[in-house]
Amino acid sequence: MASGTLVRRPAVLLALALCAVGGVVTLLGRLVSGPAVDLKKTPLTSEAGGHAYPAFAPDGKRIAYSGHDTSKDAVSHIVVRPIDGGTPLQLTNGEGNDVGPVWSPDGASLAFLRILDDRAQVIVIPAAGGAERKVVEFDAPTTGEDDDAELSPSVAWTRDGKTLLVSAPAGEQNVPAISTVPGGGGALQAITKPPETSRGDTNPAVSPDGKNLAFVRKLDGDRADLYLCDLKGNGVRQLTFDNNAIHGITWTAGGEDLMYSANRGTGWRLWRVPAYGGSPRDLLVSGNHATYPTVALTGNRLAFTESPSVAEVWIAQLGSGEPEHERPLIRSPGREINPSFSPDGQRVADISDQSGEQEIWITDADGTRTQLTRLEGRRMSQPLWSADGKTLLCVTRGPNGPEVFSVPAAGGKATRVLSDATDASWSHDGKSIYYTRFDGTIWKAAADGTNPRQIAMRRGGGGGDPHESPDGKMVYYRSRRAIWRIPVEGGDGEEAFVPEHDLMWGGIQITPKGIYYLEFERSGRALVVVFYDFATRKSQPVVRFKNNNRFEGYSISPDGKHVLYSKVDQNETNLVMVENFR
Repeated sequence: MASGTLVRRPAVLLALALCAVGGVVTLLGRLVSGPAVDLKKTPLTSEAGGHAYPAFAPDGKRIAYSGHDTSKDAVSHIVVRPIDGGTPLQLTNGEGNDVGPVWSPDGASLAFLRILDDRAQVIVIPAAGGAERKVVEFDAPTTGEDDDAELSPSVAWTRDGKTLLVSAPAGEQNVPAISTVPGGGGALQAITKPPETSRGDTNPAVSPDGKNLAFVRKLDGDRADLYLCDLKGNGVRQLTFDNNAIHGITWTAGGEDLMYSANRGTGWRLWRVPAYGGSPRDLLVSGNHATYPTVALTGNRLAFTESPSVAEVWIAQLGSGEPEHERPLIRSPGREINPSFSPDGQRVADISDQSGEQEIWITDADGTRTQLTRLEGRRMSQPLWSADGKTLLCVTRGPNGPEVFSVPAAGGKATRVLSDATDASWSHDGKSIYYTRFDGTIWKAAADGTNPRQIAMRRGGGGGDPHESPDGKMVYYRSRRAIWRIPVEGGDGEEAFVPEHDLMWGGIQITPKGIYYLEFERSGRALVVVFYDFATRKSQPVVRFKNNNRFEGYSISPDGKHVLYSKVDQNETNLVMVENFR
């Protein structure tokens, strides 16, 4: 016993010493920073329309952002606004969408991303107005894969003002990587290498000292995390492990921390994480609708986009164009997303946050609504019905990562059946679950999650969204560019067909006659639901969602005549500033 005490005593003394040092450091920090000052939250914009992607000028006296009016086909333009009042200056007025402005280090110029049809351009323009200059052009990024599908900020300056960092397609997979390009124009040179299973790297942000680069790495579905590296792409390390969509990142003025927007189960909030790693902290003053933060290098100010939009579930007739005879079907005080028809077409399950948390609700034909789950603090994917309509599956993301739950449609306790799946669906006899693991492989397990076994290898940069055919013989799933199929017991997969346009994650629905799936049509900047006919082996668009910048799931009725989808009630956002921020 004495020997053990002697061995432990130095460790105890060291721990006490470290605690004492920590207390001194904390006290010194408080003395240096002075007494706590209350954060002051004030609106920066109040005009009708949308205002997003704010960026403080280096002197902290101006802010640039993307703004648009309230018309249906409105495009965003770059605007500069004085912080202390004054008339905003609109710098651009073309036909393209101009998003994500960033200031040059000297405050004389702004760089931003312009989307025009299927092409993207990095443009530089004087901050006081003047002639534009195109730096580089490339294929436009797709949208529609993320919750609240929006374009990610794609441009950053190096601190010497000579080079731009751009998120642009690169490599054999043609997914976005962070690349450099001379400020005067030239060729893109990729410095990051996204994994094959990822959807690329976006949102570059250079640290105030100019030594480090932060960026968002998107994985399948809406999963994403923050990463850091140097400006040559070396020393890549993961900073967060949330596996949640991220809408904007920024460095704090001193470069010690990073701010980012993420929905970790309580709405879109701002989080602060040390650049050396650690647990994210919630910035409570931001509220539940905060995205795209920016921190001023001087003046102790933070700004962000506030999006208090309410989403509804709408129903429309199918056709080759935009939704026909559309009307709202489900409304509530919250957001209604990811609707799903029951097999008999008489009920609709969807994800609603009207209770304060995302939960599954069911709406009957007479309009009666019932809350089905009470899982609390999780983000949820589209619920999927079993063939007999008695049970639903739903993938959730919470403190324990992704988990799959089954819940009786008539009500009852939700049961966790899987903890390592990014998506899941029922077999037609209800005895099995098909799902995808993080490495892009397809698996099959019993309905209670037991006896898992792999049935398909990763194909074409990652597989996902497996669904059994109605005859119970094949499993269809997607790779990055094609739809594949494989026998239900596993074996050699084969490519079933290749869509004409960019294949989007999620949205596969199989019927006896064919497959509904989701494409992104670059030329029209539209999300398109397409039907592949087994008999003719041809695909035909059935509905286009153009200008729906918050597309969150669709469902085709069992008779093939109607479509459900989520739609934002109003397309308005505003900028909010927080003063006394440190």
